[in-house]
Amino acid sequence: MDARARIRGYFVSAAEQEIRDEDDIFELGIVDSLFAIRLIQFVEKEFAITVEREDLDIRNFCSIAALTKFALQKMSTATPLEQQRHPSPKD
Repeated sequence: MDARARIRGYFVSAAEQEIRDEDDIFELGIVDSLFAIRLIQFVEKEFAITVEREDLDIRNFCSIAALTKFALQKMSTATPLEQQRHPSPKD
């Protein structure tokens, strides 16, 4: 399963509503502080990345498309230490 599909699956199960790839989840009102924390935890675990303080930009998390782009960028620049901290994601 590709990154976009995995993220979409998370949103469908966590938000319990259909969300298009470009829908702004903040404008839709489905995000509260707990959802935001769980979303970050999901991304870190699912894609074996570390979300740093400087990554906490709403533009990285506002939609399925934005989050997919963010995760793929982080995966491509992960350091060996980050790769050791997180097991490889399952496909």
